[in-house]
Amino acid sequence: MGKIVIALFVLLVIAGCYKQIPKEAVVPVEVKIVGIDAATPSHDEADIMITTHIKKASYYFSPRTADMPYAFTLSIDGKELIEKLKGVEEVESNVVEERGKGIHYALKKRLRLKPGRYEITLKTEDGRFAKIRVELKGGRLYILRFEPVYGPSKYLRPKHFREGVIDYRVYFEEGKILRE
Repeated sequence: MGKIVIALFVLLVIAGCYKQIPKEAVVPVEVKIVGIDAATPSHDEADIMITTHIKKASYYFSPRTADMPYAFTLSIDGKELIEKLKGVEEVESNVVEERGKGIHYALKKRLRLKPGRYEITLKTEDGRFAKIRVELKGGRLYILRFEPVYGPSKYLRPKHFREGVIDYRVYFEEGKILRE
């Protein structure tokens, strides 16, 4: 009888530990949107500059103009920031895959966070997403770039923005130390 009680007690303890909610889920992430040229953060904060872009084609049956917004969603440990951007009509581009007539959308945000580990996800209105885990230290600027990878080449043609985005390459760089 005593062994059964001890076994049940051990099972209850194990079940209690299993159901424990992590601190990140209880305390929401505090994200401040600051200006691109904002003052340097203190040792208690870190800045991360997030950039991405995409070029969309306009078709006869689904026309797209520069006034039509495109939505990027940034998710930082589950807290979502939705950015709807207006595009710019563009013909010339320095990126080979983006040459030709289309609408270019560019996102550039500087966020201020507490030092620590974060999971940052970029989602597009087309259903594509990219995810990265980063660790930020106080008093520093970090740069996070999501570069689009356009669709597969067809019939021996090079990749082109008209094929759509199939993935994102993610680049994470530590900028200079802003304060000692």
